[in-house]
Amino acid sequence: MLFTKEVPSQEKLNFIIYIFSRLTLNLGSLIYTFAVSYSILYFTGSALYFAINLAITSVVMTLMLPLSGVMSDLGNKRKIIISGEVILTLIMAVLLIFTYFNGFNIFAIYITSFLTALVNPFVSNTFQTSMTEMFHKERIQKVMGYVSAIMSSAIIIGPAIGGVLFGLFDFYIMILIFTITYAISTLLDFFIKFDLYYDPENYVLVNSSQPETASVFGKFKHDVWQGIEYIKNSYVFLRVFIMAAFINFFASLMGIYPEKAMITELKFSPETVGIINAFDGFGVLIAGIVIGSVKQFKNPVGLMKISLILWTFTIPLYLLPMYTSMADTYSIAFFAAMGFSIAVMLQVINVPLFTFVQLTVPQHIKGRVFSAIGLFASSIAPIGTLLYGFAYDYLPFWLIHSISFAALIIMIFIFLNSRVINESKADVSKVAEELELSKTVHENTGI
Repeated sequence: MLFTKEVPSQEKLNFIIYIFSRLTLNLGSLIYTFAVSYSILYFTGSALYFAINLAITSVVMTLMLPLSGVMSDLGNKRKIIISGEVILTLIMAVLLIFTYFNGFNIFAIYITSFLTALVNPFVSNTFQTSMTEMFHKERIQKVMGYVSAIMSSAIIIGPAIGGVLFGLFDFYIMILIFTITYAISTLLDFFIKFDLYYDPENYVLVNSSQPETASVFGKFKHDVWQGIEYIKNSYVFLRVFIMAAFINFFASLMGIYPEKAMITELKFSPETVGIINAFDGFGVLIAGIVIGSVKQFKNPVGLMKISLILWTFTIPLYLLPMYTSMADTYSIAFFAAMGFSIAVMLQVINVPLFTFVQLTVPQHIKGRVFSAIGLFASSIAPIGTLLYGFAYDYLPFWLIHSISFAALIIMIFIFLNSRVINESKADVSKVAEELELSKTVHENTGI
């Protein structure tokens, strides 16, 4: 557990502040995201315009990932995170002022998505690399599990509140809420100790061939390439990250289809869509509690593969309300159940993946590896977003889902083969042995 007497008080405080900070921010973000998504589809009726907003975020974040990876490894983590959050708060404040005087404007939304995507990778990537310095490695799975469970409360009530507020107030109220939550989150993060388990030896760069006289660009290129080289030289990491890119591509379907089907095809009200989306949070809650309660995963990539296969079968199943004479009541229940199930599966894909990375990647290069993960995962996501956005406007839904189902199944068995599963399991076992040995040494020396 995270609150036993063996856990240092500062680590407990880190957990409490981190939870409240992320919970506040996620609640505001979900309300804002719901308002933006519903507004674009409501005012334009086009999945393509909706997809363009998602694509802007994906493209810009992908371009910024290499720089954010280097900075999160070599820079001051606390300064990067807090400075980034201050900038993001100011960006949303400007959008709030503009929208208050001019109303909903899709180009203002696009510009805001562009600006926030420039900064978000630095904040999110640095938080990822700070996890094993804010919390002890042996508790990292529990932290991630409980964080996802607690965050689910925002996922549960965020869309529901967004749906209600959308029906009652102007769009700028959603932006006001998001701006306030950004400011609160920034203030809370001032009290997190980001270097609780900081060890300078973790940042000693070994086998560095970077010349002393290299230019700034040359040093940057060398630093970025170290993360890519680490992945390229690992049979497991390379295939897992290629698979992550394809997961993000097909996840575009899950990001566009439900909203397109519920808003433009089935004509559900904002309140109904918000309540349905809230069931995603219940799925995250259940999965997070289970993941946080069980012992450390011995085979996280294997667990990820099983959940991926199950998730793939939801792609054709999701079409039932569109091709059957299902009453609205049953359609609502169906979409809610699917959202719940998919949220559970995605948690059992994401948490094992990031637990594996947190445990096995050396600290001094972790930021660049995480940025490379994002680079792999995000590289084709904009293509997927635009492609699915266009496809849902012009092609039969059954054709889109049939091709996606077959392609994803093939990818899973190619890239998550038995060798990947076995070698990743061995890597996790090695780390577990090292942690156990370290714990024994500390106990014997009275540390």
